[in-house]
Amino acid sequence: MQISVGDTATIRTIQGLATRLLEGFAALGPGEELELDTSQLDEADLSFVQLIEAARIQGAQEGKPLRLAHPANTALAALLARGGLAACADSATLAFWFHGDAPQ
Repeated sequence: MQISVGDTATIRTIQGLATRLLEGFAALGPGEELELDTSQLDEADLSFVQLIEAARIQGAQEGKPLRLAHPANTALAALLARGGLAACADSATLAFWFHGDAPQ
């Protein structure tokens, strides 16, 4: 199942995305994964990163992994860098956000 984030994911809009993620996880069967499309994301803040990191943990606990459809785009990579995540994340976190490509 795929969920599109759209072009904005900020504190003002994050509740809607959180609801869609919860509904997405609930609709999945065991072992199925939830894919998040961030390709159109143009504006985001750290509430988005916090939500996605929490969703990754929840998905892993339920055996329903969360993954990005594409590596972090320019706007998302810049947000991750500003938030300090790109510089200090472990290899699994970097693989999630950047699909194995080192952040620039």
